[in-house]
Amino acid sequence: MSSLNLKGLARIALVAGLSLGLSACFRPLHGPTASGQSLQAVLASIDVPEVEWPARLANTGHYLRSELVYQLNGSGSDTPKRYRLRLAMNQSQTSPVVDSEYGTASSVIVGGTLTYTLTTLDGNTVVTQGVATSTASFDRFPQRFANIRAARDAEIRLARDLAQQVRTRLSAALANS
Repeated sequence: MSSLNLKGLARIALVAGLSLGLSACFRPLHGPTASGQSLQAVLASIDVPEVEWPARLANTGHYLRSELVYQLNGSGSDTPKRYRLRLAMNQSQTSPVVDSEYGTASSVIVGGTLTYTLTTLDGNTVVTQGVATSTASFDRFPQRFANIRAARDAEIRLARDLAQQVRTRLSAALANS
């Protein structure tokens, strides 16, 4: 019985030792960056310039930029800018379900692909770049204004999700700088 207890204690000691050894390998995402600055201050120093979106992307593009500005610098403080975020987006709509009686779509999936590039303010150095994708769906109804509002809500959800993905990826990239 005592050898069983020693084996159990040895296993617990081994697991505890490995856990303590690995704990130094992880850094919290929203802690200070490698240079010691606050991650929130670094994110607030990103400039998100206005983009002249095509007419079909104007609503989603507006919501996307507004959400990015809020998520990167929600304080509203005027922080000196060190980085510039370039955005390019594609959006699609598919109707997987069609009402056979009326020949109209009963649901729509709005998909978005956002390509982003974070550069230094002068544009000479690319800090990080990537692609974020997301979808949002909505149901269509016989009322025209309900469809318009449902489509707009789906665009807002799509923009929020894309902005959140970009913020998380920028946080991960800038935490090491």
